[in-house]
Amino acid sequence: MHSGVYIKVASVSVAVLMLVSAAVVLTYANQVPGQERVFQAGHPASLVSPSPQGKAEQVMSYLHSRGIPGRYVYLPNFDSKPHYSGAGIIGPSYTSAPAPFGIGAYGVSNSTTGVLHAFNVTTGSIAATVNMSSLSDLYVYDDGPTSITLQLNAVLDNVALFGDANYSFWTQNVMFYSARTHSLLFLDNLWNFSSSSFTFTRNSLYSFDGHPIAPVFYYDIGPSFSLSYPFSVTAYLNTSLTDGRSTVYYNYSVTSGGTTVSGSYDEIQFNSTPVQNPNYVAPSPTYLISGNTLTPTGFIPYDAEIIVGGPGGGSTANVNAINATMQLKYLNSAKEYASFNSTYDVGSETGETSQGIAVAWNPSTESAMLSAGPSFVYGMWGINNGAKMNSYAGTVAPSNSFLFASPGRTFSLSNAAQVPLALSGKFNFSIPLSTLSFEALLSDYEPSMLTAAGGSAGVGLSITLSHDSSMGIYTPLYAFNNQQVANISSGGNGTSSSPYVLVNNPSPTGVSSIFGEANDYFFNSYYGVLLSNVTVHTEIVGLPLLNVSYTGFNALLAGFYGLPLQNYMGTVIYDSSNISIVSGTFSGWFSSTLTEFPVANLLLWNSVKVTVKDNYFFTMDSSMLVYDNHTVAGHNIISGNVFYQDPALSRLNFGPIDVSTNFASAFSNPVGLTVYSSHNTVYDNVFDVYVTAISPNYSIYSGNGVAYADSWNYGHTGNYWWNFNGSIFNGDRLIPFDRGFTRTYNNNGLITSGYDLYPSPIPGAHPAGLVTP
Repeated sequence: MHSGVYIKVASVSVAVLMLVSAAVVLTYANQVPGQERVFQAGHPASLVSPSPQGKAEQVMSYLHSRGIPGRYVYLPNFDSKPHYSGAGIIGPSYTSAPAPFGIGAYGVSNSTTGVLHAFNVTTGSIAATVNMSSLSDLYVYDDGPTSITLQLNAVLDNVALFGDANYSFWTQNVMFYSARTHSLLFLDNLWNFSSSSFTFTRNSLYSFDGHPIAPVFYYDIGPSFSLSYPFSVTAYLNTSLTDGRSTVYYNYSVTSGGTTVSGSYDEIQFNSTPVQNPNYVAPSPTYLISGNTLTPTGFIPYDAEIIVGGPGGGSTANVNAINATMQLKYLNSAKEYASFNSTYDVGSETGETSQGIAVAWNPSTESAMLSAGPSFVYGMWGINNGAKMNSYAGTVAPSNSFLFASPGRTFSLSNAAQVPLALSGKFNFSIPLSTLSFEALLSDYEPSMLTAAGGSAGVGLSITLSHDSSMGIYTPLYAFNNQQVANISSGGNGTSSSPYVLVNNPSPTGVSSIFGEANDYFFNSYYGVLLSNVTVHTEIVGLPLLNVSYTGFNALLAGFYGLPLQNYMGTVIYDSSNISIVSGTFSGWFSSTLTEFPVANLLLWNSVKVTVKDNYFFTMDSSMLVYDNHTVAGHNIISGNVFYQDPALSRLNFGPIDVSTNFASAFSNPVGLTVYSSHNTVYDNVFDVYVTAISPNYSIYSGNGVAYADSWNYGHTGNYWWNFNGSIFNGDRLIPFDRGFTRTYNNNGLITSGYDLYPSPIPGAHPAGLVTP
């Protein structure tokens, strides 16, 4: 490297400090009006007696340390709050999207007088059937971007342990489905709901087929299937006694291509028999659905639910298109499966969520019908009796605009839900709401509003936005194919000689707060930029920080977690190529509940031939992550970028945003660059972040060991590392440190995909506000 670059490094540091000082003043939920407060947050909740969010962090951190992927962990809704309707009537805990949408039975019904009343159902078997005709989804901040789960969940009551039949366990029969590979995997979870501690003990089980992970939970991996549309799947939760012991079975039936396969993949016998009484016979365990009794956790309802959720770990699923039906049944006293006589369109027990699903129902068949549309929480048959399903259909142009709908004749941001659009800009859904107000919006276009009644008046709607570059970037910039890129570009035609150039003029008011949305574990619903399935030549030049505020419920949620009320939205390049990202600014934080998930301010996933050059990264958590199959040559170039640790970070205020992207890592600190990909070139970058770069020797997607191979220098040009201890530049030559002379760099083994053969130190530099393990 030549000495001129050192001048560049010095000037960059000054510029970074100036920009950071202006950029990281964020507002908190408990801030006094008019008082600025530098980015900080309180300690995470005690793990000895954790609050709900502390419990989730405790659970996920422990399981990751045991090498268990998030896709095998289906968290309870630790953040649940009992929601009462009337005198002691327990309804859904979720009130808005994202939520676990599908069918939920709560033991609540609507009498002929319109008054809700509670009742109990006990049964030895619950069954859920899903008929899937099509599905398209994408959420990249989990390790299954095009995957969802279909979860059958219910609480098994009256379970006997050591002669005491007062225990409750949450049973989950989960179907993990990938819309990309058309594969379906069965797996189950078992959690102890007998108290608010959720403590699971190994000796509570007598026999099993899976894996007890004390003190957290139990899981088992079942059979997998390759399916073609349409397919039908039925999941069962069954219980009985086996030799006097409480027992639960996980069964299934799958029909695809005219063939049906059925079976049972897990049998769990509880340790019911006390040592002092070997002839003890436990009472029959039962599934309980109750409209007036909470589980012994003290806050989670006794419901039964079949829902669409994210692929584990409290994640969410963003559904773009779906055509499916659902049924939820129980085994009645006549030993026949019957539908629950009253239901809602949402569950409450699970922490995984979804959005973009409009739920209608057919009262004669007591089945739910799922389509792409706005997700609202409401009662279905037995609750919202006599409701009429109202159709809404139309077209929005440009086709990659964002469309939101809220109930009533006046658009309400706090009650709005997104309406997914097809690639053509069309939408078509049915819900039991008679009037909706719509708002369509897109950066560099004037927003447009429309109110419509359902039925014939709600069909044939048309919204065309007018271009207005003075609006700036007030929405995210999304493109799901080559044609949509032009709608968010200021010039070019997509060729190598004239690439599209994305708009980069910031809005004076920032990104609309309607995009400041997250689920209960603070998986953000939106990115700042998303290019998916884009192959035309595209440049993202001078992208500014895209600031978004959390308001309403999302502000309350941020305050609950001790998080700021603003954030900077990330950029995702998914399954794309020929993209250049130049001279931009990236920053932002992630909740510590996302630890070990593939999150970053700039995320390249299954993408090749992407150039990332001359950008500034102000690292709060994870600045940049690259993932691809290790057999794929990425040919991505990462050059001339500055990764600078946010000076506001310190060990004392880092907890709530403490995210690691290194699976089962022993540390969790700010990370500059993470690479799970091969044949990429990384050179001439400045790494002034505590964890400069990592490249593990396994796949973040599967957890399997792989060998990546990358170039961490280009010719004689390597990178600048704050912690390089091999040599130092003294003006005209390199001389060794006293600690010894080492000419290569791999961050003490954290980079397994290669070495920087020509590394250099950053004179006098160390990460600002150093966060140490």
